[in-house]
Amino acid sequence: MSERQTLHTAHALCPHCLKQLKADIYADADGKVWMTRTCPEHGETVTYVWPDAGHYEWLRSMRVTPTAPKCRDYPIEDECPKSCGLCKRHLRRGTLVEIEVTRRCNAKCPVCFMSADFPSDGITYNEIEGLIETLAEKVGPETGLQITGGEPTVRSDLPEIVMCARRHGFTGIEINTNGIVIGRSKKYLQELVDAGITGIYLSFDGIDEEPYEAICGKAAMLADKMACIENCREVGIQVVLCMTIVKGVNDDRVGEVIDFAWENSDVVIGVALQPAFTSGRFEPSEYAPYTAGDTIYALEEQTGGRIKVADIMPLGCSHPLCDTGTFLMPDENGGYIPATRGLSSEEYMEYYDPTSPQGSVLPDILYKKGVNLFRGISVIIMNYMDAMTTTTERMAECSMTVAMKDGRVIPFCSYQMTNSAGERIYEMWGTGPTA
Repeated sequence: MSERQTLHTAHALCPHCLKQLKADIYADADGKVWMTRTCPEHGETVTYVWPDAGHYEWLRSMRVTPTAPKCRDYPIEDECPKSCGLCKRHLRRGTLVEIEVTRRCNAKCPVCFMSADFPSDGITYNEIEGLIETLAEKVGPETGLQITGGEPTVRSDLPEIVMCARRHGFTGIEINTNGIVIGRSKKYLQELVDAGITGIYLSFDGIDEEPYEAICGKAAMLADKMACIENCREVGIQVVLCMTIVKGVNDDRVGEVIDFAWENSDVVIGVALQPAFTSGRFEPSEYAPYTAGDTIYALEEQTGGRIKVADIMPLGCSHPLCDTGTFLMPDENGGYIPATRGLSSEEYMEYYDPTSPQGSVLPDILYKKGVNLFRGISVIIMNYMDAMTTTTERMAECSMTVAMKDGRVIPFCSYQMTNSAGERIYEMWGTGPTA
């Protein structure tokens, strides 16, 4: 590729004022993908998007027709993403909804977009109960429910919140946790299991202490995470390991986390790889993202080719540039092999089922192809957006949503959006924009 080549246009944001702008996405002479837009007030912003233009374009070609949300009646009052509710611009139904039950946390991780310093939970049990009832009506109890925070296990009434969700028909209920409380109390974990949780979504950034010193501020968290996994094994509840990938800290450790997950696949059913995104104050001129595309290419190198770039497929539950992954199954030598190996684009499109829930899209396709999925783990790469990387076209197909305190449901990336000064569009639980 000898010169800049335009791939397509989109609508992006000015990172300073969050004004929606027309953007050009193009490949440079090395085949890397970039996005540029110009704000009348703040000038041009250029963002690195993807490491390989051919792979980027292939993913875009794998977009499937979205299924509309059950409810999208919020009035359009401003340009995207400043008028979420959901409104009629949103094209795709949610397959996972988050409900934040506390602002408090028992850790102070430097890379986290939440805060550990709130003096109270910020939301009462009665408010949570009303919100769960609203969610059952708006998104449907068949939608996966993730209870998060802050750190949800700091609430003494978390088992009661889980039981409330069960009463309103939610069957897939996951706790998003750092593992400290659960690792130290198997009895407490059993209470959550008895209340009706179906899984633990555990932040897990490496298999030794070094990444936790940088990401969490203290290396000792690893012991609690290992204890959490062991307690989940003993009580019989499944775990998904959520790895926040920070360039220069643990981006070279993805392969070993997948190996760890495979070695513990009696209790670990998946790995969610999440390249860190920017929420809070940042300097656009110094912004250097580590993208989901970089993660996909690193997988091949760090697994010694056991997972290849071609093995990673779109999940189908959201825009293909947002969520990709594979399903690992046992090989004849006791290791693993991606079940998607050899799955053609044509087969993917033929077997794709728009009613598949999040996390089951690829297994559903593989099952229809005749692949035995008796045992294995999912690997998912999540490409979150911030003010530098957002396109409203992707935002309109977000399937991971957040429940607001006022009953609205909005895309996760819209909810966490801040400008370069750290000012949010949406304050936590819909209490209004930051001053």
